[in-house]
Amino acid sequence: MRSMDSAAPASRRARPTIRCLVDDLGIELPGLDADLGDIDHPLMEEVRRLAPTSPQGQKRILAIDHPLVYRIRVSDYRGVTWVDEEHDIVWLCAARRREEGSEGDAYRYFQHLHEQGNLLPADDDYLRDRAEAAIRLQRGLTAELLALVDQALATPGTEYRQDLGDWLPCRVLVLESGGVQEIWCALGTRAIDGTGVKPQLRDLLFAALERHVAPAIFEPRTDWPTGPVGWAEVVVLGLR
Repeated sequence: MRSMDSAAPASRRARPTIRCLVDDLGIELPGLDADLGDIDHPLMEEVRRLAPTSPQGQKRILAIDHPLVYRIRVSDYRGVTWVDEEHDIVWLCAARRREEGSEGDAYRYFQHLHEQGNLLPADDDYLRDRAEAAIRLQRGLTAELLALVDQALATPGTEYRQDLGDWLPCRVLVLESGGVQEIWCALGTRAIDGTGVKPQLRDLLFAALERHVAPAIFEPRTDWPTGPVGWAEVVVLGLR
């Protein structure tokens, strides 16, 4: 585990826990297509600002011995953050408006959450984060695939190769003959880092391809018109 004094990674993200988002900030939990780290709220803006170097410059909440949690202040809001080094996330764990004449109410609330075991992120928070990441990955790969297909459609006879998302090998070739377009697409069964690509992800990408070039009739193939099929490729052919 990295020392808290070491340089923070540039990739460190800011997120609210689901409990904090709903109970403390009063924001309805959005669908999975929304990144909770982008939630529009003054406290989250501050957490995003602090995330690359957190907890530097922040004061500890001394009433909580372990884990080390830190306070943030924005206007009359008070919040508590925790640096999750394993996942490179700074979590906004709790928030409270300071009640007039009482600075301590917010911190008593944070301590109560800690004592009840409800301060730090729960399993659902990590599950939500992974689900969001999967959707972002799928959308990014889809956009790159369809852009590659558009290139191939604009220049029939030229084969295009690209590692989608710098991760998933792909090639596309469009052939035209007798007024019929052949749209060939191959996706890797293994990513460039050697990890396996889930069939469900390939199916979603192929489905996006079918919608993009509709109307067309697609079928799986074991050949490629200009040469051999790689052992780690899955090929489809669309005719329109």
